[in-house]
Amino acid sequence: MYSPIIVERSQSKVEASTGVKLTRYDIDEVRSRVESLDKLVDDDGQFTRDFTDSERAFMRNERILSAIDYRYWSDRYAQLIKDQGGLGIASRWESQEILLAYIGKLEEEMYDQLARGEPVDGILIALHKARQLGATQEGRKLCMHRMTTTKHTRLMGASIDDDKVLELYDRDKLILDNLPFYMRPSVGFDEKAQHIFLDKLGSRIIYQTSNQKFGVGQGRQFDVSHLTECASWEYPDRIEHDFLPTVPQSVRALSLWESTAQGRGNWWHLLVQKIQKGWSRRLRLVFIPWYAEKSKYRAAPPTDWTPSEEALKHARRVYDTSERYVGKEVLLTREQLYWWQSTREEYYRSNNLNLFYTNYCATIEESFQHSTKSCFSHDVMEYYRASAFEGIPYRISTEVLT
Repeated sequence: MYSPIIVERSQSKVEASTGVKLTRYDIDEVRSRVESLDKLVDDDGQFTRDFTDSERAFMRNERILSAIDYRYWSDRYAQLIKDQGGLGIASRWESQEILLAYIGKLEEEMYDQLARGEPVDGILIALHKARQLGATQEGRKLCMHRMTTTKHTRLMGASIDDDKVLELYDRDKLILDNLPFYMRPSVGFDEKAQHIFLDKLGSRIIYQTSNQKFGVGQGRQFDVSHLTECASWEYPDRIEHDFLPTVPQSVRALSLWESTAQGRGNWWHLLVQKIQKGWSRRLRLVFIPWYAEKSKYRAAPPTDWTPSEEALKHARRVYDTSERYVGKEVLLTREQLYWWQSTREEYYRSNNLNLFYTNYCATIEESFQHSTKSCFSHDVMEYYRASAFEGIPYRISTEVLT
């Protein structure tokens, strides 16, 4: 449901088994039809007339396509507060596309394993990132998609404290409450920031905090889960030791653990390093740098502005490493580079360069900064880090020349 290849296979199977050709309505057509159908519901929630055959066919089409195609559903039905304010369906950022592309890649690999009769681990991702790149928003949509379109789905949403968990719940409720009537499932139980149960689908989500007395998720299993602010959890090792075993080795399993860096040598830092070294069988690492979304971090430079030495070195590093992280070589725009330089200067004057590089990192290594003061300033350490370059492998021949 995430890979275009898997979606195409699923659609072909559905059409072959039902004899019905599914139609991919464009976004504007869906919005128009939703408005027309909503007018058939009176103030008491009753329909003012029977549906036509065309209306019934449309609603059935949307329910089936949404169940097998996450993008189709999220681009037409998942309403949230947009980055610029207001409720609606926001266009997906490039930073979110990076995450979805990787999820789709893992889904393809998993189905290939199934076809060979091999066991699968599910899709488990440690998402390491810069700040405010839409990861939590995409995570909530992934959860609500599965919960509202798939029967008997067990979900978990977890974060560091009650306030953060309430934020997850509120986003879920926005999506759920704003689905059109033909896509909105029956809610049997809803306890704020604790538990939502969809009685007719048999799907449920529970919300937990990292500082609760008992281990997160113990005694349960979760097909879909989303954990936020992982580096800041009070007892982060619970994620691996208590929560990870609750994720079944199943084609239905999707678990997203997201966080920014919060210092060096802590659990999240060690987890990222472990995955990088290939020491974790189930977990995969996705890193999203600050520049991944061009519309987010940019500012108009003065006409006489010229980039500083630090800015030019940073731009070089982005160009050299971007293909590894975003799949292409990125040359920062003038607006992006000015934003980076001017924002860095603000942090520098506050003696908080470590926080700047943590929040707006271009590489994984850059994100993990020391959280305490050192005899070397963060400015000096970053200067030498920016001056370094990747080693070039070479071979030494042992042949004797004659």
